Amino acid sequence: MSAPSTARDPAASMSLITELMTHPLDPAYEAAAARREREDRPRSTGLRSPMLLIVCLLVGVGLATSALTLRLPLGLAKKQHDQLVSSVQARQDTIDSDTSAINELQRQITAYQNQALKHVHRSDQSTQLSRLAVLTGAVAVKGPGLNLSIDDAKGADTDAQGNPRTDSSSDGRVTSSDMQIIVNGLWQSGAEAMAINGQRLTAETAIRFAGEAILVNFRPLSPPYTITAVGAGNEMERKFKAGTGGVYLGGLVGSYGIRSTMSTSKSVNVPAGPAPLLAYAKVSKEKK
Repeated sequence: MSAPSTARDPAASMSLITELMTHPLDPAYEAAAARREREDRPRSTGLRSPMLLIVCLLVGVGLATSALTLRLPLGLAKKQHDQLVSSVQARQDTIDSDTSAINELQRQITAYQNQALKHVHRSDQSTQLSRLAVLTGAVAVKGPGLNLSIDDAKGADTDAQGNPRTDSSSDGRVTSSDMQIIVNGLWQSGAEAMAINGQRLTAETAIRFAGEAILVNFRPLSPPYTITAVGAGNEMERKFKAGTGGVYLGGLVGSYGIRSTMSTSKSVNVPAGPAPLLAYAKVSKEKK
């Protein structure tokens, strides 16, 4: 017959928890505290140490100084930005003034040229030069035509880039690619002279996208964009709407909310283009 088994203490399996409850302090910490008591010193300095308060104060002063130091460049950057904007605007005003003076001198040169050709009975050359001046955008023109206004959709995203439009694009902004397709559609529809927001389109004109603006003749334009075209107004409008440019514009209006209005007029004005910069041409010295 076997001897009866000794009853097992249920707390034996919880010896670690019991030890933690009985001796919550680490033995080393407890020995150090007892030693401080024997030396008549407090068991712990805690957060009441003057040195700790001084360190906290110094850290706070350092953080405040760093924050102020980081804010200084922002103010300096804004000042430099404002100065740059003012400089750009001043130079742009100078360019506008010089452009007006150049256009006025060009008109005088053209008038003197026509008078000289008529004096030597070469009116045919005068007519040819006038026609070429219109085609190259060297002179302002006036005649029947149409006005096409294009504007961004309401609430359009302001950080869009000038990438080709895709089906997933929904920013609602008019891009340089859109403007190029529409302008080409108007040329194909019979436009003889054209300008966007007063910028004449010539063979050297580039329509590009930079930042948040469309550049025409390297001049930034902002919406709404008004395209003025000289030509047979009603016929040009009909051909444009039936052509590639009109269909593309209709897709922008229907799919992206871009706003557009078109109207014909018996008389529209298209200004002269910027004077070309001659890099290689020089006046020829003919022998008499």
